[in-house]
Amino acid sequence: MHQDQIQIIKCRGVIGVPDGDKRPIVVILHGSHPIDKAKDNRYDIGFSYLVNDLADAGYVALSMNVAINYSFEDGEPNGCERSVQVVKQQMDLLSRAINGEKGIFPCDLKNKGDLDNVIFIGHSRAGTDIFEIGKSLSEIGVDGFISVAPALISPLSENLPDVPTRIIIPQFDGDVVSLDGAKIFDELENDNYRNSPAELVYLKGGNHGGFSTALVRPDPFADKETLTKIISPEKQREFLTNYAISFINSALESGETVFSTKQDLPDTFSGCDVLLQVDSKAETLFSAKQKENNFYTEKAKAEFVNASSTLENTAGAFNLAGGFTQYDLMKIVWQSENSSISFEQNANLKGRSYLQIDIAQDSSDELNKQQNQDMIVKLEDKNGKSSSVKLPSNTAALQWQEGQIKHIPLGQDKEFLQYSTPVTMGTIRINIDDFKGVDLSMINKITLSFPKSSGSVMLREIQVV
Repeated sequence: MHQDQIQIIKCRGVIGVPDGDKRPIVVILHGSHPIDKAKDNRYDIGFSYLVNDLADAGYVALSMNVAINYSFEDGEPNGCERSVQVVKQQMDLLSRAINGEKGIFPCDLKNKGDLDNVIFIGHSRAGTDIFEIGKSLSEIGVDGFISVAPALISPLSENLPDVPTRIIIPQFDGDVVSLDGAKIFDELENDNYRNSPAELVYLKGGNHGGFSTALVRPDPFADKETLTKIISPEKQREFLTNYAISFINSALESGETVFSTKQDLPDTFSGCDVLLQVDSKAETLFSAKQKENNFYTEKAKAEFVNASSTLENTAGAFNLAGGFTQYDLMKIVWQSENSSISFEQNANLKGRSYLQIDIAQDSSDELNKQQNQDMIVKLEDKNGKSSSVKLPSNTAALQWQEGQIKHIPLGQDKEFLQYSTPVTMGTIRINIDDFKGVDLSMINKITLSFPKSSGSVMLREIQVV
């Protein structure tokens, strides 16, 4: 479908309709941006390119104008209540059009869409609102969420739809500077009632406005020093299109995110550098949240820290995306080659798929010498046999991120140190079958060793999938 085939409905939105019947439906919602009159601010048109691309891929796609949710012209808005009303009204109209009623949309929608297969994509404020909207629409089948550069205004409610979820946070977001998507991912990851996978995608070089053609200005709170490092908006929009299509296909076909069942988690996608954190049902072998873990070090030091954005921070200048008040990590530092940390276990890994490690380099620490780190993972069984796997060089989670330490004055000769480049935890996966010659049913030790002469990393957890 070509751009001139997209139908624009005044004050309502943009729709793209592919050939064929009973096609899955994708609903796209924009965020809260400068508004005078809701009817005159067409931020929905900023996703016309995505509507067009999704229709080409075989989906009925709608970008809805929900500016009224962010406007005071009809009284003070309450949360995403107005967006819920707009989406419900539009889905009702869509249902009537699919059932054959004419004159509602400027195109024939009879039998075109399938309201039992709906995916939501939300940007900025709507990147959080889509979860509440999806929960409110019990009359349709919600199959997945894509949350793009979301702003978290209040905590997510309980009992959200248990469906595959993908969250994209751009490295140089100059609007949602706290990169709230990382906190949303953490809330979903710690929801014990969820069975569906989620994945967090850290888009290196991305910014907030690059996803929408309606946001042509620099992000309102962008650091001027980062403007030259931002990838082109064309590249960023192509990234979103390709990631959206891959996710939608996966969610509808298997109920999975793109990488929830993959061993190899890439550090690039659609020509862009990324860092991935993946959550799927797993057994936890080590968690920094549980201080009673049994471990010992050789030529290294380990301590539990809180990577907080408040004065409760004990993680130094390490800048964790998400603006957490409490995020428990184990900080591991070393100043000698082949230093290591070992975790005592009583684990049966036989028949499992992957050993999964959530970890990040502390780029603010001079011990890393502005270089990427290497890591070797070793399993040892109760008979004393062991097997090691060396991670590939330049593994994304262990890469150094360029930046500087900022000194933020707090008064009374106090200051808050923060690295200029925020980062998320990265997930590393190792195929269990890569550990040869060891009894996987009787593993009693997991060792992480670091070949380089010095370094510093933050460890969140070790799991088996």
